[in-house]
Amino acid sequence: MPLDDQDKIAHLLRRAGFAARPEEIEAGVARGLQATIDLLLDFENVPDNLAPPPPGLDYNVGTGNPPRGYTENVLGWWLNAMITTSRPLQEKMVLFWHQLFATSVAGVPDPRQMYLQNENFRGNFNPDTGQVMRRNPANPFPVGNFRLMLEYLSKDPAMLYWLDNVINRRKDSEVGTNENYARELHELFSMGVEDVVAKVPNYTERDVRQASRALTGWTVRPLRQNNDNFPRAFFFNSRDHDFGPYEHLGKRGGTNADFIFDNIVAHRNPGQAQSAVGRFLGLRLFRFFGYHDPEPEIINALADVFDNGSPKYSIKNMLRTIFTPGNLVSEAFYSEKAFKAHVKSPTEYIVGTFRLLKPEGIPLTYPTTADTNPESLPVPPLLRTVLFWANQMGQLLWAPFDVSGWKEGLNWINTTFDLARFNFANTFVTFDARQGGLSTDALRTLLLQKGAQTPEQVVDVLTDLLLQSPVSHETRTTLINYLLAGNNGNGQFPFDITRNDTIDNKVRGLIHLIMCLPEYHLS
Repeated sequence: MPLDDQDKIAHLLRRAGFAARPEEIEAGVARGLQATIDLLLDFENVPDNLAPPPPGLDYNVGTGNPPRGYTENVLGWWLNAMITTSRPLQEKMVLFWHQLFATSVAGVPDPRQMYLQNENFRGNFNPDTGQVMRRNPANPFPVGNFRLMLEYLSKDPAMLYWLDNVINRRKDSEVGTNENYARELHELFSMGVEDVVAKVPNYTERDVRQASRALTGWTVRPLRQNNDNFPRAFFFNSRDHDFGPYEHLGKRGGTNADFIFDNIVAHRNPGQAQSAVGRFLGLRLFRFFGYHDPEPEIINALADVFDNGSPKYSIKNMLRTIFTPGNLVSEAFYSEKAFKAHVKSPTEYIVGTFRLLKPEGIPLTYPTTADTNPESLPVPPLLRTVLFWANQMGQLLWAPFDVSGWKEGLNWINTTFDLARFNFANTFVTFDARQGGLSTDALRTLLLQKGAQTPEQVVDVLTDLLLQSPVSHETRTTLINYLLAGNNGNGQFPFDITRNDTIDNKVRGLIHLIMCLPEYHLS
């Protein structure tokens, strides 16, 4: 059955963000589908409510290290950005780029470089100066020109360390001294080993080696040049650079990596109408927002937008094609195949839960004044707990298993990860309110504002809030019976929404049960 406008808007809000509260769906219906799409895509027109990060970026304790607890607090800051953002698509794309350009904090000398990369993906970083600018007008992330994104990514200090290009120097006419980044630039970040539609090789080993020549001397600025307290800016070391010419993807020329980036985005395999990069990004974007196995015609349609749109290589144009009704791609996006069929990643599961039930986010206790120089930052208990369960569910941000990132879709479902999700749900609903958990009064207010007082009304309100789709008659009956049953399974519970034990013993348990339903793990 085709989706109606309300279903389309709810679907759009869930996929282009992290969750859709009923009032957000109602506002979207009142606004209309096209206006909702425009509001999401043109997020630059929406005031940015991004909070200041934890202090420590400019803090030098003499050892070159940030304050203790910095990494955990920055991860909490990022989670809160996803939970509270006024620009959900911008934050969703930051997550997309982190999953595609997977970088681990374990591979960089200073976790502050990871914070800078996070701001880079948001469009707020200038790698040439090492400074955060909200917003840097030249930064193409997260929805701009992909050709320029490759350049910004290649200059990113965390990436320079993570894949060793920081030590890549001129060697000979075949290769630089290190080809790690050049390899992943082709294999994982732009086109893949083979064309995702034609299944033919996209490049040769020699193309990778020649690209490594062009990337020699692309490194991080030495500390002594700017009195920085950690390596944070791109530096072009001409003494270590091989000025070419290079032979790459069937072309000869160039004096630096610009030649490589231009070749990559324009590369078409013989006999193919679409570029390899357009198809690669078409697959990855539709897999992230639509469904896991898009048909070749969908991939090609998105590649056509990438190759021939105005402007070319625009990520925003590809997203607009996915979301705007009236074309082959969006018909698939708003199809029954896509609707409520995406397995939430752990990050989507956690962030979506907070947005629905605790939209103010995770309490963070650090001071936010720019001139504060603490020796250490306390890690709030709720944040520590969230990070623990995220790791148990298989996705601790900034810690991918390897440079290929996380495997999505059904890979998130197994007995270990499922148990971690259920345990997170239990922890979330029972966490001490004095340490940032859900308060009894807040839960009661949530229900009373929706007019829910009876067990039937409470079940309907909470399933509507958390699932946005009707549950089966059997499931609804089971949930109602749970509210009515005595705590020991016998007798009848004196259900009264005004009593604290009703909220704490039954409503919290009900939320836990809903969060464990298969429907809650799908968006």
